[in-house]
This record gives sequence, structure tokens and C-alpha cells, in this order.
Amino acid sequence: MHFLLKLATVAFAAFPAVSAAPWSVSPAPWPAPSAPWSVPSAPWQVSPAPSPVSSAPSGQGTQPHCNISASHLTTDVPANLSSLIPPSSVSLIQVTVGFGTQNYTCTNGKYVSAGAVAQLFDISCVQNVPAISCELTQAIHQLEQQASGETFLNLVAAKLGGGYKLADHYFDTSIGTLSPVFNFQVSHGGFVIGKKLVDVPAPVNPAVNVDWLQLQGVSGNAAKYVIREETAGGQPPSSCSVANATLEVAYAAKYWFFA
Repeated sequence: MHFLLKLATVAFAAFPAVSAAPWSVSPAPWPAPSAPWSVPSAPWQVSPAPSPVSSAPSGQGTQPHCNISASHLTTDVPANLSSLIPPSSVSLIQVTVGFGTQNYTCTNGKYVSAGAVAQLFDISCVQNVPAISCELTQAIHQLEQQASGETFLNLVAAKLGGGYKLADHYFDTSIGTLSPVFNFQVSHGGFVIGKKLVDVPAPVNPAVNVDWLQLQGVSGNAAKYVIREETAGGQPPSSCSVANATLEVAYAAKYWFFA
């Protein structure tokens, strides 16, 4: 959790739309992608990972190039949040860390969720390595000298020892309601659109850190379940005064994919 908190702090500086508050309000809403294969533009590119050695559905894109059988979601999730654990009939196929913004619209004096936009990076092969926190801290220290989103993401990818951009995360209405999309086109895969099954407050600073979630795939072939946990940031202020104003709040989280 510590490295995500540090990375989220830096992520505030990495996204130009987010001010030091750490949020910004704009008078007009943002355009939502029209279909699950529409990838939000990004100014950076990360080199692809080495050839994979583990199996995963074709929709998952580039697969982990290591054995991830030793990675278990139960080691990250407290016992009292076991409702987040997916059915035993599915298997872990990818662990990622995501950086982006949670988006909101001011409605009747409250900020209402309008989705999120994030970039997801593969950490499947390093997320259990104790030294990773130290390496990421070094990446953050380097970033302090260069306030650039591109530099930030490339440094993170380098320090992850093989981490690379795996997917784009955003929301669209292609299935009739505003729903989360995980699009693996950037890593030559498909997509999955999720439906929220479990929503629990973050166990640490829930007023600051967005909820932990279990999503079930309802369209696409990239995963059957997606778990969001170890969140840092993303929560809006408790009230707002400008009707229909939009807000973007930087956040980071771990996303686990199961199929």
C-alpha cells in the first residue's frame, strides 16, 4: 500500500488537469469513448514485455512472462473484506497497477461519479518482490526533478523490471449504462466491460481513497472478474456549489484480473 500512496501523490503532478488541491473543476463535461475499442489518447509509449510463459485468454493481450502462481489476492485483502475474493473456479491471469483520475459531476450540491480514466501497467512478475517499494521510491525521486507525465510513466515501467502498459481503463455506455471498460488493445488484446458486484470502503482513509471493488465481466473476453484494491486517492470533496461542474481527482490502485 505504501508505494501506491507515494505513487498517487506523484500522480497528482503527472496529470496536467489536476491542480495542487489535488483536484480541478471545469465547466464542461469530458467526451466519453463511444465503444469499448476506443482507446483514450496518451502522450507516452512503453516498450512491450518479453515473450510470455504463462497462459491467459487471448483477450488479455500480452501475458505475464513469469509464473504468477505464487501471487494471491488474499495476501492483500484483509479477512473482513473477503467478499472481494472471486469464486474459486477462476484463476489469476494478471496483476496491474493503475494511475489516472476519478471523474465527477456536481449534481444537487454533491459530486456524483462520472467514471474514471487510467493507464494500467503490468506488475505480475514483481508485485511480490519486497525490493519493489524501494525501486519505485527511486523512480519517484527521479520524477521530482522532472514534472512530466511521460517521464513518470516510463520511469515506473523501468523500475518495475519488465512492467509495461497493459491496458487503458475508462467508462462508456456501449452496453446501455455507464460501465467500466478495460481495453487491452495497446497490448494486442481485447477488452472486458464490468458490472459492479461488491463495493466496500477503503480500509484506510476512506474519505480520501476510493472504494475497493469486485467487478464481473459482462462483455468482452479479457477477464471474468476484476478486483480493485490498495486504492490511493480519488475521492472528491464532500460538497460542491457549481451545478454540472466537472471534477478530476488523481488516484492509483491495484487491479487483479481473473479468468
